[in-house]
Amino acid sequence: MRRTDRFRLGWILVHSPKCADPKVSIADELKSRARKPNPLWHWRLASPMKEGGPYSLLFAYKGKVFANAVASVTRGVREDMKQRGFLFAFRLTAVGFPRRPVSLLELNLGRRARRHHSLIRLDEETLKKYHELGS
Repeated sequence: MRRTDRFRLGWILVHSPKCADPKVSIADELKSRARKPNPLWHWRLASPMKEGGPYSLLFAYKGKVFANAVASVTRGVREDMKQRGFLFAFRLTAVGFPRRPVSLLELNLGRRARRHHSLIRLDEETLKKYHELGS
């Protein structure tokens, strides 16, 4: 897959088990939201991202990438979400799920995988490898 003018390379969103509800699958929650019009996926960072996009995103949990999306960044989040620390969100325009989850180790992220907090910068090779391994 080549980078196009339609979207920019974004990030791998690495979800933390301590922030997840153990009773709810993050993949199921994403599938549920993706069926709704203009779904938001809230995210926490010390300082919010600038609005913009669209970006290509990958979603990871417990060491595996389980979904991909095209999304734009918005700071237009509800006040109750801001109070919980979510200062921005990704507005999802397209969400896809691979045939099988792809291990972060298989993506050969190198130092990026060890040095991340909750976001790993995507590059063209990583995105291409994800699509090859997930199909």
